[in-house]
Amino acid sequence: MLAVLLALGASLGWGVSDFLGGRKARSAPLLSVLLVSQATALVVVAALVAARGVGPPDARYLLWAATAGAGEAMAIAALYRGLSVGTMSIVAPVAATVPVVPVLGGLLIGQVPGLTQGIGLGLAIVGLVITSCQPRSAGVAARLGPSVRYGLLAALGFGAFFLAMDRASEGDIRWALLSARLTSVVIIATIVVVGVARGRRAAIRRADLPSMALIGVLIVSADSLYALATTRDLVGVVAVVGSLHTVVTMALARIWLNERLARIQQVGVATSLSGVLALAAT
Repeated sequence: MLAVLLALGASLGWGVSDFLGGRKARSAPLLSVLLVSQATALVVVAALVAARGVGPPDARYLLWAATAGAGEAMAIAALYRGLSVGTMSIVAPVAATVPVVPVLGGLLIGQVPGLTQGIGLGLAIVGLVITSCQPRSAGVAARLGPSVRYGLLAALGFGAFFLAMDRASEGDIRWALLSARLTSVVIIATIVVVGVARGRRAAIRRADLPSMALIGVLIVSADSLYALATTRDLVGVVAVVGSLHTVVTMALARIWLNERLARIQQVGVATSLSGVLALAAT
């Protein structure tokens, strides 16, 4: 039960940060949004590790954390890009197919869910797949390709993050978060340098700094909750619940951007939430 609540908290943090990141990427250069948010997250995690005063775990755990950071960097870049150029209510549910990766990975390492957990997992995954169904219209069809493409890239990256962070958290959660964030910042900084060299804008307006920094704080909070949740339950269960951040993003898009969910998507969201209730009951 506690693991499910922690994962739900992570999904809320990721969902809000994804929405803010996608919106900000529509008015500011994507590279700027990524760099400021990730750098802020790195500073926060570094401060937490320094305050604790505990040395790093074995190198293998740091390597898993670095892998998690690389996956998250790819996922966030793809997701923010998709949310900025595509339709949020399509990108978000496509990215929600991510649970397939950690669930299969968990099965491969012997993490077999119980009957109730299996039912909950099945409902949550089926609901996410149903939610990804989108009736075509003239406006939606034009942005369907980028929305699906970037959504799938985000799903792959988050899947790698979920699996690798589960292993990294076995050593030390805060050091795992620091190693992952440092890797993510290095990758994004490299992308920024390459992008600027190719003539892409990376200007940062002072007025945008608070909202960009908030994105980073939300990501760190969500990552921390997720890492803690993985130490208390099966990675497949926690990953599925954490992936409901897409539902949060879709809800915010409905409220603030007036992006309406089709009837089939509403059914998908309800199915996913039913799966979460089943998981919470275990």
